[in-house]
Amino acid sequence: MFSDRLLRILLPLLLIPSCSVKENRAVCPCGLTLELAGLPVHPVVLSVVGEGYSWTEVVHADTALVLPVPKGEVAVSAVGGALAEGDGSVRIPEGEEAPPLYLYHADVSTEAEQVVLPVVLHKQFCTLALRFKGPHGYGPPFEVVVEGFYGGWAPDGSPAPGSFSRRLLPGSDGRAVLRLPRQGDDSLLMHIVFSDQVVRTFALGSYIAAAGYDWSAPDLEDLTLTVDISLTSVTISSDLWTRTEDIELWI
Repeated sequence: MFSDRLLRILLPLLLIPSCSVKENRAVCPCGLTLELAGLPVHPVVLSVVGEGYSWTEVVHADTALVLPVPKGEVAVSAVGGALAEGDGSVRIPEGEEAPPLYLYHADVSTEAEQVVLPVVLHKQFCTLALRFKGPHGYGPPFEVVVEGFYGGWAPDGSPAPGSFSRRLLPGSDGRAVLRLPRQGDDSLLMHIVFSDQVVRTFALGSYIAAAGYDWSAPDLEDLTLTVDISLTSVTISSDLWTRTEDIELWI
């Protein structure tokens, strides 16, 4: 007896119009098999778009699907952890952190009669953990504003230009966490704010680069930075380096 998984693969194949040897097989559809395994999030919106062809399905578990698609080329996309725009891009609303986006995109040749495509979603965000140490008796709690110039992702997962700003209030343990979208350069900034006054701005992107971080990696790693604020300086450090800069702090 066939398993449910095998039936899901064979049934669409049986529905694909067959072509006899006397017919022009160039016009026959391609049987495109999409294999999704080890999904990091659920659900995933899976879409296939080609010339005169469009198909979308919401996938809730590992599966294999077979589609009759036109010969030529199709774009295959899978999006999990966020809602994509109509064009397949993902935008971050002003003032919010990046969503936990996992993404796959590929342009696939469908000139063959059968094509098997593993669909592997990749992590498109960096969870940045900031550990703050502040001076005793500095008055109101200080805040941190992280500002960037990439506000989302293009359909292929590349960084999309746009404004990004997230305001953070470290907890009683001095910790603050935010998700950053994939970056196209080292332009990220971090503002230290006391009583609604910016007392120092740091080139956060340059510090992340100094830590050896790779924004072009298929799966983005998470990162932890320690920020030690005294009355006269701020020291930022990772496991690889430490840098101290002078500030003027009014208490």
